[in-house]
Amino acid sequence: MRLPSIPRRGLMLGAGVAVFGGGQVVAAPSTFRTVTPGVLTVANSGEMPMVGIEGDKMIGSDAEMIGAIAAKLGLGLKSALMEWSATVQSVRSGRADVMLGNMGWTPARAQALLITDAIYYGGAFAAVKRDKSLPDAITVADMKGRSIGTVTGFTIVPEMKRVLGTTEVKLYDNSDGCVRDVVAGRLDFALLDGPLMDYMILQNPAWELKTVALKRDAAFPQLTSKQHTVMGMNQENHDLFDAVNAGVKWLWATKTNAALMQKYGIKNPDYLEPPEPNPRIGVDRSADGGLIGPGGHAPKDFSALFA
Repeated sequence: MRLPSIPRRGLMLGAGVAVFGGGQVVAAPSTFRTVTPGVLTVANSGEMPMVGIEGDKMIGSDAEMIGAIAAKLGLGLKSALMEWSATVQSVRSGRADVMLGNMGWTPARAQALLITDAIYYGGAFAAVKRDKSLPDAITVADMKGRSIGTVTGFTIVPEMKRVLGTTEVKLYDNSDGCVRDVVAGRLDFALLDGPLMDYMILQNPAWELKTVALKRDAAFPQLTSKQHTVMGMNQENHDLFDAVNAGVKWLWATKTNAALMQKYGIKNPDYLEPPEPNPRIGVDRSADGGLIGPGGHAPKDFSALFA
């Protein structure tokens, strides 16, 4: 689901990634074909806590993940800010090298782009008062006897209205109003974008809120869906893709992805648990993890750059 407009400039929580930072050169930049030689151009819509700009830095969980990878490849980083609807075409047409920012894998995107392994798994979450006695993950049945709310027009609204036993389904003009009703005790569960809620909670500890994950329920696929959050790249630039995807594996091996997410308040362990079954098998991944589909190829091994 798409969210209302989110501020493009976020709270400076650390050094971030220099927009034109050279990093440690471990491979000659000319090894990789990029839009601007020696620089990785990142198409994004500037939505925190995933991507933002602070001064001359790219900040945010997803931005700092690609920044860490780029540094290992001897590449700088450049933000190409645009409407989300323009990001896919900017990569396909060669105006940007990679797109990201809570980007969910879909079969349609897999036909248009080469898509990395997941950098984390964006699930369905609810914001609740911190003093509510709930597990880290709840079921739809746990909403019985409680009020639930979200933003008018979100794709989950029809399914929310089918949840049995809720006391009320409230719809709001924006995420902020929905969350504030939880703070005020007028709403039990705010069902919104997980990273956004985590970031709002991080910046407002006095609200005394937490997030809980929603367990997958086949009867409520929109409400309880969980995505592979990924990066998209040009299908013809195999070497750059293979190197970046090796970097994604390094993010997991070193837990760098988890550390950068926690930096921006995204710390529910559910973000690191993949959904089952894997929806990518037979579309852009084989059962043994090979690259198939329009961009399918035998990948080169760039793991030595991340040793």
